[in-house]
Amino acid sequence: MKVKTIVVGIDGSADARDALDTAIDVVADDGVIHVVAAFHAPSSAEINRVLAALPREFKDSYDPLAEPHSHLHDAEALMAARGVEGRGHFVEDHPAAAILDVADLVGADLIIVGSRGIGQSTRFLRGSVSARVANRAKTSFMVIHNTDNDT
Repeated sequence: MKVKTIVVGIDGSADARDALDTAIDVVADDGVIHVVAAFHAPSSAEINRVLAALPREFKDSYDPLAEPHSHLHDAEALMAARGVEGRGHFVEDHPAAAILDVADLVGADLIIVGSRGIGQSTRFLRGSVSARVANRAKTSFMVIHNTDNDT
């Protein structure tokens, strides 16, 4: 099966990498992969906790956007290296909402995400991205499970 337009959620996890690899494998020769890196802004209290824990010389360099931007850059580089047309989307929103918004925007034929990307505590507080996308997606949806994460 070759798919024309694919949206992939990325977060730096092994499952997200496997999701991107799957998208690269199933995208049509004239297709496009849209990778989505989302950033859900931390509260002021969360930022203050991080800043309080940092040594003084590092406080000015704290950039909560650096990690999601890095994931996006890595995904774009992988697609380019594999000869696949890809476009990056950095969205400041909950990851599930960001993925669904980009899928609607680009008219995705398929959405692919990894089954695990965040820790158990974050999943408890914010909910599973894959479950939210599965419940709200208007198009076909695939969850990739990285068996290396099984315990």
